[in-house]
This record gives sequence, C-alpha cells and structure tokens, in this order.
Amino acid sequence: MPGAHNLTVTASRESLLALTPILREGVGIGLRPGISLRQTMIQDLGFCPTCVEERVQTVFLDGSPVDDIDADHAVAGCTLALAGALPGVAGIAMRRGSPVGVFREGIAHGIAHEDEAASTALLPVTLKLFNTVAIECLAAVLEQGVELRAGRLAELLAADPDALATASFTLNGQDVDRAALVTALTGQAGTLRLTAEHAETNAPTPDLAVLADIAETAGRAIMKVREAGFRVEYKEDHSPLTRADLASHETILRGLAEKFPGVPVLSEEGAAIPAEKRQRWKRLFIVDPLDGTKEFVKALGEFCVCIALAEDGYPALGAVHVPVWGKTYVGGLGLGAFLRENGGAWTPISVRHPDPAGLTVLASRSHPSPETDQYLASINVRERVTAGSALKFCLVAEGKADLYPRLNTGMREWDSAAGQAVLEGAGGSVLELVDGQPGPRLAVNKPDLKNPAFIASATPRA
Repeated sequence: MPGAHNLTVTASRESLLALTPILREGVGIGLRPGISLRQTMIQDLGFCPTCVEERVQTVFLDGSPVDDIDADHAVAGCTLALAGALPGVAGIAMRRGSPVGVFREGIAHGIAHEDEAASTALLPVTLKLFNTVAIECLAAVLEQGVELRAGRLAELLAADPDALATASFTLNGQDVDRAALVTALTGQAGTLRLTAEHAETNAPTPDLAVLADIAETAGRAIMKVREAGFRVEYKEDHSPLTRADLASHETILRGLAEKFPGVPVLSEEGAAIPAEKRQRWKRLFIVDPLDGTKEFVKALGEFCVCIALAEDGYPALGAVHVPVWGKTYVGGLGLGAFLRENGGAWTPISVRHPDPAGLTVLASRSHPSPETDQYLASINVRERVTAGSALKFCLVAEGKADLYPRLNTGMREWDSAAGQAVLEGAGGSVLELVDGQPGPRLAVNKPDLKNPAFIASATPRA
C-alpha cells in the first residue's frame, strides 16, 4: 500500500499516551501564519489556555529559544518544540518568569510575507512535545491530526503489545484490527495522516464490573467477622491471619470459579504453588483476600480486598474494594479506571498532573524504610501522607497524590497487582526502580513472588 494513508484511531485519552514517543520524535502539522504562538497553541493545536499559561515553559524554534510564547512563529519547514521546565542551567534560562530570564531578551523569530494570499496558507512544520506538555496535550494535538512516517507507527505498535491494545482503527476508510494495521504499515516509507477520536469510557468493562462485585461480596464477609469478633493467629512469616482473611479467600474463590471457570488463582492464602507450574499460566488471578490485615487487627479502616487478572506476565484488570469506606476501584491499562461508593454509579477517575515544585507522596503505614526516606530526600516533597494497603495505588489513581515509592522489597505480588492495574488504567505507571531510576513495568507471576523496589506514579510509562 504505497503512498499516503489516512488513519483514524478511536481510543481513550489514557490509551493515546502510548503514542508519546512519536510526539517526542516529531510529527507534521499545519499552522496558520502571522499569529502568536499562544494563539497557535490554543486555536490550532487544541491546547487549553490553562495549559499554555501554566505548563508550557520552554519554546524552541529550530533549536533556538523564543522570547516568551507570544513571539510570532517562523516559516514553513521549521521545528517547534514545546516542553515544561527543562532541567539544568540552560532550562532555567529559557523558562518563562525565570530569575535569569534576562538571557532570553531579544531572542525572537519574525516572519515576513510577500503578499496577503501567502499568509492564509497553512505552514507545514514539525512539532515536538516533551515531558508534562506531552502528557497533558498529546490527545488534543492528535485530535487535530498529525503526519508521520507510516512505518514508524507500525514499529511502535509491534514493539509494545500494550500500545493501543483496546483502540479501534479505520485505515483509508476501512475498519481494520490492530494486527492488520501493523501488517499494512510495516516497512512503509510513505506519509500517514493520523487523527485520533476520543472514546468516552463512562463505565468499566463487564469483566471489571464482575471483579468489583466479587470483591464487594468478599468485603461483606470480612465485615461480618469484624462485627462478630475474631482471634488473631500468626503465619510462619509472623504476619497476622484472621477468620476474615479465610472467609474472604473462600468467597473470592467461589466467585471466580463461577464467573471465570478454568482460570487458575494465586492467592496469599493459597500461595504454595511451585514456580514451574505457575510459569505455564499465561492467564491467572492474583488475589489478596485481605490486604492490610495489620490495619484490620488495629481496627483501622485502611484494609482492602484485591483481585487482579494477569495476562502474559502483567496485570490486565484489577479491583480494589475498601469495605469500611464503601469504595471500590477498578481499572486496567487501556480500559480506564473507575470508582463507585456504596454500590452507586461508576465515576471515571484519572491521575493528576504532578507539580515538580512539590509532590504529594504516599508512604507505607506498616512498612517504613530508611531507603524510602533517603529517596524522598532527593526529590521535592510538599506533603508526605501515610496510608495502608493497596489504597496507596488507588489514591494516586484518583488524583489525590502524585507518588508512592516502595524501596524495601518485602511486598508480594498480591499486594500490588490489583492496585497496579487500577493505577495504569487511570493513566499512571508502576515501574521497577533500577539504580534509583524508573525502569521497566513491574511484572507479575515471577519465579520469586517478592516485588523488587518500585515506584507507583501519576506519570505514565514513557
């Protein structure tokens, strides 16, 4: 299929974040000449005025800084690069409102037109978006339409099976599935005109809704034990065990067996399964019947029921129910994330855009660590909040916090899998920490069920 292609992608805004690498590399757009960059961003690129005012801090034309975003844009063929605050001294110098912004004075790009007719034609330019600007404005730009090399999109989709996994595609007027799209575009050097349409997701998928119902039923079993009173026993690893754990475990197993027959279950209360056997499972449930037993025993409300469905080594769906609060969170990568309270209507939730000047960070109530304290000392923390159980993932997903670092390595997969699915559905990420830096996506069903150090964040996976 040589030549130009027209592709329409219908997906959630969270799913479209998978195309961030393409926006960083540069895409072709058309801009109206003779207007300010501020007007260009709002009128031609679809940026919201608040984003232009608060997020866009550095603007470059052909690699040179522009003095404030009200400068006229340049001629056809230029490259317009937009970013939040760039690091280092150079970034500070280029930042709007910077104390050393004097170095920007006199830097501007003019534009000259030979006649009035020329000024009405769209200028073909290359647009690059970085960091917070890419996160917040990517969907708006794609909805306006961009041009890129057809083969580049095929390369991205082939390299990442999660990218646009739940999107629908129309190529040159014909509906195609994801696999057919990759086949059609692989190796193509021609131009692809890509336009995104926002798929509204106002309710969870049927499978997510079923997991929510099972988790809430287990929550009611837990509360019955709590009301009747209970005795605490201790397992070999000295962690507490109550009748509530076992009642929830049995409730979940019955529900999963009925609704998802044949899918194996890895549960904290039934984890003695050889790794060799588990490694053959491409699809399994990972369950913590009562996450936060210590909080339960202490009569705190921060305990949860966690159910995750894992596929090919990563969480695909997750439900986290907080019985005392009556809250249930569900989500999955590319499927969105949702919250309902006391059995009411589902409400979509999403992560907020972190403010680098001061982050709200969550820390474990029952598992503090000096490693975490050392890590937090290296970043800008405005507020530190302690919380128990998988609730920390959900608070980030709900937009109430920015970061949850876990540097001590005692946590098991059933403590994190469901919360990870919810947070990824809300647009965030859960990444291993490698040498103190975010690394690969946190995997599950590993030979060793202990998690490495990781960071759960409102920032999506790059």
